[in-house]
Amino acid sequence: MGYHNNMKFESELNQISELALASIKSRYRKTWAGFIWVIINPILMFGVQSMVFKHILKIELPNYFLFLLGGLLPWIFFTSTIQMGTPIFSQQGQLLRSFKVNPWVLLGAQVMDNFVNFLASFLLILIPFFLMSEKSLGMLLLLPLALIPLLIGTLSLTIILSILNIFYRDVNFVMGFIFSLLFFLTPIFYPKEFIPQEYEWMIWMNPLIYLIEPFRQVIHSFNGTLFMISIFKSLIFVTLCGFTALWVWKRKRNEFYRML
Repeated sequence: MGYHNNMKFESELNQISELALASIKSRYRKTWAGFIWVIINPILMFGVQSMVFKHILKIELPNYFLFLLGGLLPWIFFTSTIQMGTPIFSQQGQLLRSFKVNPWVLLGAQVMDNFVNFLASFLLILIPFFLMSEKSLGMLLLLPLALIPLLIGTLSLTIILSILNIFYRDVNFVMGFIFSLLFFLTPIFYPKEFIPQEYEWMIWMNPLIYLIEPFRQVIHSFNGTLFMISIFKSLIFVTLCGFTALWVWKRKRNEFYRML
């Protein structure tokens, strides 16, 4: 039984990678437009927000561009992945009813596709600013420690919301509204030290801080002790998300296909 389960798991992982690769190839085949848009979109958002917050609102912070980059691009990946992944089962309901396709293959491929796009844009924007700041490129070797919780946490929350969206079809719209509020309640364009002490609880209640903080530690203001603490907190958060996703699936899977 264990061997059979391992084979099934490996097969599903292969399907996820093949679907994600097929999506990437179809987007970039015979045209640079798809690739350019993947890069231009976050660059434009980063450029506009850095101009507004640094030069108009006058947020004074050393290496502010790196600071903003460490919050904004993970935010874009997190929110765009959830908003693209949440309705995927309702959109692909006919496919899931007609063929024996594991629903997590479709969702996993979507998340991996977005993750590859995020990495491409993140590194292409990050490296020039990193070199201009005279920071050691060796620090980037720590990035995988920040990327893993971001990927797992995003995937887990997308699983939860995509299941709930089958039963409550307004979930995706509600999340769009929540994200518009969370953007200002998450220290993306301002440091958390700017927040008055009586409102700090609002930040620490925000789960996104635990996914963004490791990036800030790596690319902006590295401190070995604080970095390990941020990684530890992020791992606790994504572990809770993972167990919650598993619990939601076990509770809802008997009704899942009926509600598609």
